[in-house]
Amino acid sequence: MVTKTNFGSYELYTIENGELAVSVTTLGATVTSLRWHGRECVPSYDSPEGYLGGTAFLGAAIGRYGNRIAGARFVLNGKEYRLPANEGPNQLHGGPDSYDRRAWTAEVREDAVKFTLFSPDGDNGFPGNLTAALTYSLRRSTLRLDFEGDTDADTVYAPTSHMYFDLSGRENCLEAELAVAASRYLEVDEQLIPTEVKPVEGTRFDFRAMRRIGTAYDHCFVLDGETACVLCDGGIRMTLATDFPALQVYTGEFLPQPFKPFGAVALEPESYPDSPNRPDFPSTTLRAGEHYRRWAEYRFENADD
Repeated sequence: MVTKTNFGSYELYTIENGELAVSVTTLGATVTSLRWHGRECVPSYDSPEGYLGGTAFLGAAIGRYGNRIAGARFVLNGKEYRLPANEGPNQLHGGPDSYDRRAWTAEVREDAVKFTLFSPDGDNGFPGNLTAALTYSLRRSTLRLDFEGDTDADTVYAPTSHMYFDLSGRENCLEAELAVAASRYLEVDEQLIPTEVKPVEGTRFDFRAMRRIGTAYDHCFVLDGETACVLCDGGIRMTLATDFPALQVYTGEFLPQPFKPFGAVALEPESYPDSPNRPDFPSTTLRAGEHYRRWAEYRFENADD
């Protein structure tokens, strides 16, 4: 069942099926609530002004490029594109006033809502007229996200969802347990730009077995398969599966007020950061006429089952 209400001057759509309920607003195609058997699993603001004034990308759709592009520039087809920097000299999550702050268009489907956004040629420096789409759908205790994109000129495209999770309500994600199916991670420099791919074995990045998160992370893990991670806290187990090649784990160290530092963990299925400048990384080039498609699924269950 899908119901529509107002969220300030934006629309809010709630999909629910008795087990799971998700509310998404046309502001940034942002998840404002995710409830499993009535228990809230994500932090949120209570007004559009909170999201528009916030700096945490809370629950939002990210584009054109999730994570960082070094030097806010890249070369495609022999041409250099300069992007507006919004994190020091680099571009983060698509640049200033990007997809997370835009008004998307919603289309209601059976047990699903499809959000679309037109991103014109030159938007935050990226080439090509791009139509981005993100569909939220429910099936029993699973939330599915389908990412799509079409462009009329070659561009780079690497969307993600920036959902944070607080399964226990205690506002300290470092106490939660996490397993990440990744035998490698991306080492980063002081600006969080990837330097090399390294094995997790013998490092604090080894989450191949379930363990307490324990300390701060804002790092990208190279996934070994479609089962990306398992998060357990407060008696809830959430399993994230995806066909994205990587997963960013951010423990919310710098979450702004009214949230507490480490109040929730962001689990972002994504492409490798800075791929347009790294020919050794999987390509994020979307060619004119190609159709982009990626998916992610979040399955909820009792941790004791």
